[in-house]
Amino acid sequence: MAHSAETRAAVMAALLEGQSLNKVAETYHVPKATVSRWKNEGVSGSGTQKEQIGALVLEFLRESLQTAIAQVVIFRDEKWIKRQDASQVAVLYGVNLDKAIRLFEALAANEADEETPDA
Repeated sequence: MAHSAETRAAVMAALLEGQSLNKVAETYHVPKATVSRWKNEGVSGSGTQKEQIGALVLEFLRESLQTAIAQVVIFRDEKWIKRQDASQVAVLYGVNLDKAIRLFEALAANEADEETPDA
C-alpha cells in the first residue's frame, strides 16, 4: 500500500519527537517494517532523500504550528470556552501543553547536538 508524502512526513516528525516505532506505526496505520525502513532511509539515505524528508518534516511542522496557533486563538475566545465541558477543556489544555513541551525538547536536543563538537 502506498502512503502519501504527508503521512510519511507525519511519521518522521513523530519519530523525531521521540515517539516509539510501535506507537508511530499504530497511530498512522503504517506497518512497523515500513516505519522502520523510512526511519533508516532518513538516517542513512542519500543527501537528496534526506533533504526531501527534511523538507516534508518542516512543512508538516509548519502546518502543525499554524494549526496550533489557529486553535489557540479559538481557545482564547471566552464565549467558546465557556460552552465547553470542563473535562474536554482540561484534555485540550493538556494535549496542547504536551505538544509545546515536546517541540521545545526536540529543539533543545537539536541545538545541543549541533553545539557538541565531533570527537
